[in-house]
Amino acid sequence: MADTVLIGGGVGPMAGVVLHRKVIENTATNGTDQDHLEVMHLSRSPIIADRTEFLSGEPVADPVEGMLRVFRMAEAALRTEERRAVAGVPCNTFHAASLFSRFRAALEKEGMSIRVLHMLAETAAFIRATEPRAHRVGVLSTTGTRSSGVYEEIFADYGLEVAHIPLKRQAELHEAIYHREWGLKALSVADERAATRVREFASLLVSQGADAVVLGCTELPLALAEGRYEGVPVVDPMTALARALVREAAPEKLIAAGQ
Repeated sequence: MADTVLIGGGVGPMAGVVLHRKVIENTATNGTDQDHLEVMHLSRSPIIADRTEFLSGEPVADPVEGMLRVFRMAEAALRTEERRAVAGVPCNTFHAASLFSRFRAALEKEGMSIRVLHMLAETAAFIRATEPRAHRVGVLSTTGTRSSGVYEEIFADYGLEVAHIPLKRQAELHEAIYHREWGLKALSVADERAATRVREFASLLVSQGADAVVLGCTELPLALAEGRYEGVPVVDPMTALARALVREAAPEKLIAAGQ
């Protein structure tokens, strides 16, 4: 029996929804509803504090504690049916070492039957598999993700160099994601101001020699689609995570890359 796929949502208004869709899109079936994977998607935004604010020292609750409450709820449901799960958290900033390592350690300490995948490691592996010649990877992200250095740490293990936009302009990118009126998180669609900024910064990374551009915030694909942009591949970590979840839950159901 295939494992259940668990999505630890509530870490971006559209993030869990998009990950759920990508899991479906990357699953091979016989054409019936019943042949899809079992997906448990829990989105509890009110109890999961903003990850960037927490890492910046703002007086907010620990987002790890909020996500643990999500996983405990899932674990209780899984145990009633004696099922196991493989999980993903669709938030780049949550994978900062100071958050994700504590989260994984807590899951192990509590003896949960849920295996959680590392979205950024899966992204690096995805780039290595699909773009073997890539070396310099441009990353667009929130300020929290950038400041944590998590992309540099993870990607170095795969021989990938990380490039960012100039630090003096990082606040502009962060605003395109977080602005309360026209930002990507606020609208869950791309306002022209946000989309223009994201495209501008992607172009800047390409001009600086990036072999690929990673959309390092789960809202960024609203403004710039994965595929190719100005001749280089645009990689959405959510696709890498979705494919990894299918692979771990039921490898025979993973659709071939690019199919």
